[in-house]
Amino acid sequence: MTQQEHCLFCFENPNRPRYLVVAIANFTYLMLPQWQSVVPGHCCILPMQHELVTRTVDSHVWDEIRNFKKCLIMMFAKQEKELVFLETVMGLGQQGCHCLIECIPLPQKIAKQAPVYFKKAIDEAEDEWSQHNAKKLIDTSVKGLRGSIPKDFPYFHVEFGLNKGFVHVIDDETQFESSLGLNVIRGMLCLPEEDMYRRRRHESVETQKQAVATFARDWERFDWTKQLE
Repeated sequence: MTQQEHCLFCFENPNRPRYLVVAIANFTYLMLPQWQSVVPGHCCILPMQHELVTRTVDSHVWDEIRNFKKCLIMMFAKQEKELVFLETVMGLGQQGCHCLIECIPLPQKIAKQAPVYFKKAIDEAEDEWSQHNAKKLIDTSVKGLRGSIPKDFPYFHVEFGLNKGFVHVIDDETQFESSLGLNVIRGMLCLPEEDMYRRRRHESVETQKQAVATFARDWERFDWTKQLE
């Protein structure tokens, strides 16, 4: 079985859940999560090809990801919400992970506190995990993601809008919780604590299709991919 046939995020995979796709560009696409959303409006930006990390994608893929982010920011601003973007990169050696950016809309008042919450969570987690005194959090607002960490390192990256964020190089993948980013969001929103510890649940296809239809109505005015037609 090829990687594209195995990976449910590769665009060429005939088994991927197509009904979750909201918009398709030349090299990337926007979809709703394959599992239960953390909040309404939770969505994901992905490259079509089996790219492993945002850090190393080609410039045309990078630019399209940024276009999706810009338009999502404008869309949710109309709802008085701001976006947090999450990327957790692990398992690079197995070539199994598909680059995925989770986009989480938050009420503006809560979103303003997000940098403090994420800094605290990563600092506390690192105190438990880290084997050495690596720099825990690197501010990406100066050099961006690419200028902040070298290639081929596992990392956790959180962005607050387009130009502010933190990246953390994962020191020990066996100790790092891949759900850290979403759990910080759940904590900020005071969502049930048990959601932090159970596996991500799937919703019914019907429920997911309804969520896609609702999202697509809001997205239509901001859909930059229409210009590609």
